[in-house]
Amino acid sequence: MKQVLIKDVCNLSETAYLAMPETTMLQELANRFAHEHGIRAIFLVDSRQRFTGMVRRIDLLKWMYLQLFGKTGGEKPSTSEILRLTFAKTAKDLARGYPTTIGVKLQDNLQTALDKMIENREAIIPVLDADGKIAGDLKASDVLLKALEMASQTGL
Repeated sequence: MKQVLIKDVCNLSETAYLAMPETTMLQELANRFAHEHGIRAIFLVDSRQRFTGMVRRIDLLKWMYLQLFGKTGGEKPSTSEILRLTFAKTAKDLARGYPTTIGVKLQDNLQTALDKMIENREAIIPVLDADGKIAGDLKASDVLLKALEMASQTGL
């Protein structure tokens, strides 16, 4: 099978993420998610604009549920999860993933990206430049489009 690089898969001009400082208050994250419907992920950056993690909608919803109703919804969370949600104030308090565990570089291959997407259960992950800054995002839809293109070329 032909080696496919991330730079050949992702569309850097059509992004679905929002980059915000890791010190952003959670209320602001909720506000941005609520009003910017095309945003599917919030990637966090440090003072040098390097990717430091991401906040998932589900974690923000769990935090909001706790704020509104004083308890957690859904499955019974672990004690550490309850504490994390209870004391979370800024984006970095809810962040997950690190550049090496969730981010990919333009020179990485598609298999590496898919491994990270599946392992982290994410439909969108950051594409990082050599300095760890966000160059764009890789969405599951980008991957599926490339897979369909490759399948049609091979007659599948």
